[in-house]
Amino acid sequence: MGKFTHETDITGYNILSNEDLDALHESTLQLLEDYGLQMHGKEALDILAGAGCEVDYENDRVKFPRNLVNDAIEKCPAEFTLCGRDPAKDTVVGGKKVAYKNFGTGVFIFDPYTGELRESTKEDLGNVARFIDAIPEIDVFSIAVTAGDVNQKVRSLHEAEVVFNNLTKNFAHDLEGVKNTQRFIDMAAAIQGGYDKLRERPIVAMGACPNSPLEINENETSIIILSARHGLPIDILSMGLCGATTPATIAGTLVCTNAEILGGIVLAQIVNPGNKILYGSSTTIMDMKTAQSPVGAPEHAMCSAAVGQLGHYYGIPTNVGGT
Repeated sequence: MGKFTHETDITGYNILSNEDLDALHESTLQLLEDYGLQMHGKEALDILAGAGCEVDYENDRVKFPRNLVNDAIEKCPAEFTLCGRDPAKDTVVGGKKVAYKNFGTGVFIFDPYTGELRESTKEDLGNVARFIDAIPEIDVFSIAVTAGDVNQKVRSLHEAEVVFNNLTKNFAHDLEGVKNTQRFIDMAAAIQGGYDKLRERPIVAMGACPNSPLEINENETSIIILSARHGLPIDILSMGLCGATTPATIAGTLVCTNAEILGGIVLAQIVNPGNKILYGSSTTIMDMKTAQSPVGAPEHAMCSAAVGQLGHYYGIPTNVGGT
């Protein structure tokens, strides 16, 4: 565990002590080893079984040897570049560097000309992408609003088209299905001049979200595998809700979401050792009165701060949302 560090920035907001970090990691290893994760998709199960995981094919449950988990963490680069179509817009992530990405994915927009609240369109997305591309304080773009006026089966490809035509920064995109994901990668490769060129300078970052508690569905395992084979950065981002999909306590939630993220990291590093990873979290609480997930809750900031510390502990660049 030579990569793990207790380096602390005394000027920052530290919610976890060194002992807390050790305890969270140990509890996560025990959870992964003794209980495991629901991991769906035969290809993913075969890959994990071949690496030494205990796989129950009937129930899609995977138990992870702790050495395999620690080795996967060690393989993740501590720093890498999120490349833009314009190299001047490249963004280095890792360590104490801070980069900013817009929030998403909105389904409504206030029309800037009429003031009307309406469903967002493909044209809106292109306009927002061009607007954010011109803002130097934002380093990476993700889908800000959805293209609600297109065929929803291929919506993500329409969104990719209009963003690629209006963006020179790195493009972070979440997709549904292997076919659309491969098509998106094909689009990025065409822009870069081939798959090898895309691997050298990946202008896209892929997203995969586990399902709390303790599950990664087949869509996400397939995206992790496909993205890793192309050598693309992968943001494995858990969105647990304290008291709803994860334990009510922040500590319990951190163990649960940490296990989910590390399970995805293990899969990616088996497929492509050294693949670039963002350790992601957009975890908040469940408001028990309204059954909503308040993004602005104080606990969201607390979880994000803790995830930042875990990222430093593991030496993996982190991505936190909503704070």
